[in-house]
Amino acid sequence: MLLRKYICRRLLEYYSQPAHKVVGTTHASVDFSSLLGQWHWKRTYKQLYKQQKGMWLTPVELFAPYYSNGFANFVSSSMKPMLESKKHNSDGFQIVELGGGRGTNAKALLNHLQLHHNDVYDRLTEYTIFDTSPTLHELQRQNLKIASDHADKINLVNVDMMEIAEGTSPFLTHSNIPTTLIALELLDNLPHDKIAKCFETDEILQAELILLDDDCKTSGASSEAIIDTSKQYHEEFSPASDPLLQHILSIDPSLSTRLASSGPRWIPSVALGVLMRLFECRPNSAVAFADFDWLPPPDLSTPEDQRLMLAAEPALGDPIVTDMKGIDHPCYLTSPPDALCDILFPTDFARMASFTKSILRRDNERRAMPVSVAAMKQNDFLLQYGLDEVNKTKSWAGYSPLINDFGNCSVLAVTPHHLCK
Repeated sequence: MLLRKYICRRLLEYYSQPAHKVVGTTHASVDFSSLLGQWHWKRTYKQLYKQQKGMWLTPVELFAPYYSNGFANFVSSSMKPMLESKKHNSDGFQIVELGGGRGTNAKALLNHLQLHHNDVYDRLTEYTIFDTSPTLHELQRQNLKIASDHADKINLVNVDMMEIAEGTSPFLTHSNIPTTLIALELLDNLPHDKIAKCFETDEILQAELILLDDDCKTSGASSEAIIDTSKQYHEEFSPASDPLLQHILSIDPSLSTRLASSGPRWIPSVALGVLMRLFECRPNSAVAFADFDWLPPPDLSTPEDQRLMLAAEPALGDPIVTDMKGIDHPCYLTSPPDALCDILFPTDFARMASFTKSILRRDNERRAMPVSVAAMKQNDFLLQYGLDEVNKTKSWAGYSPLINDFGNCSVLAVTPHHLCK
């Protein structure tokens, strides 16, 4: 069984929980101007986590609506030049969000466009959210289709992101319509593949999981159609034969360089597959992906934890595996079978930007105008597209957690050429 299939199944189980257990909300806005500085914010931040029921509080929820307003400004800045271009006759544009959480970002973004970029808002034909989680999908329906002023623009799709990347589920229609793709704290939860290089043949290898029977001997090949995450698996490497992986490596061979010397590496195959399908279907697209560029090592306190890390081959970009009690586990194979675990990967934004440039070089004719690709720190992105919003989150002493906290986050930005600094 290909490793990403197993990761996908584990994450689907985690995100099928009731929505309030996964993505939390603050219920009330923080009065940032009343904060006395960083120490006051840190205390407030801890209190917010204690009060909410969810496992995580994302920047969208913590800094609502200011964080989302910055991305609304990005949408406006990116779409206006494309709409004004004479190379296509589109009267409107679309927004696509991957992993919409509670629907908070969509609502705030649309509110900001309507209030401050009404000419752009009026030309928005559709805002589509693709989400793997059935419970978050339902919450989005309640918040955006029932209790929203923008219901006529909202389209909600419950679909597996891996199936989109592999081309087995519908994604977007082929069109030259300008489109903005947004994904906020989604990349860390997308299934990844692990690759290595054979020392003897220099052949690229892909990680696979082999099912162990009750006697701890490897059983025959397991069916990928039925993945039982309660069973024990063993990680092995075999020659890379997966079509998606092969396609990714053919586009950007640098993803497999130095594998022999540096050891195995995680590849964000689902994220890269989605990007390939995006530009195949919508060549006139802008992109904003925001996520963690670094994650701390897991909190493993015992020698047994350290030993269990060897259950899977250590690799560059190893994820953190955390259960619902906040306990870190040594690797994705060693958490208890009945434990619902979040699996969080850091993203190498420089490599993702390089891959995106490789995609765009392949087909320039269908695009209305040249685009630029940049990997930038999230605080730089917010200062560029949301300076007024940043100022609204400053404390009494001038400290802004919107840009001074979350320092381990970056943004992949694809924009019309003249907008990218």
